[in-house]
Amino acid sequence: MNAKIGTYNISLFGSSSLKNKLIFLSTCFVLGTLYAYTSDYNLATGTGNLTMVLFLGANIYFPAKKIRFYYSMKNVQGYFNKLLVFHIWLNTSAFIVTCIHCYVTLWSNNWLMVALFLMGWLTFGGFLMWIKYPPGKVKKGVYILHTQQVLFFVMVFAMLKGHYVI
Repeated sequence: MNAKIGTYNISLFGSSSLKNKLIFLSTCFVLGTLYAYTSDYNLATGTGNLTMVLFLGANIYFPAKKIRFYYSMKNVQGYFNKLLVFHIWLNTSAFIVTCIHCYVTLWSNNWLMVALFLMGWLTFGGFLMWIKYPPGKVKKGVYILHTQQVLFFVMVFAMLKGHYVI
């Protein structure tokens, strides 16, 4: 594997200057805050909507990866490395906004707590995978639990059930 495009040396913080990174993050924060305040009736609903947008945007990575393997696309690893970085940051942002959504919402139930716990576990597990946490058994277990589609679908089911959609 070419060292320049391997997934083992992805920089989560990019290669641009600190000034450009701060401008980008500040812009994203301001736009996210404006979206949360203006997207619906109140902050609780707005943060829920923002979470949904971030979550959907972050998890485009998996269908794209499946399509890539299905059609045996070549020379696209560099694009998928960038998409993986977006996956990591958008899911982390979605989890943070989800925590804010849970805090400002006045009601909760066990399904939503299960969904929040699973989302937190998947986020934390993703970071353990990215830093390549050393113990072999732990690394294998984190990989299995983070990449299982069943856990992801249980989380989505718990979110939908908790919000009385199904």
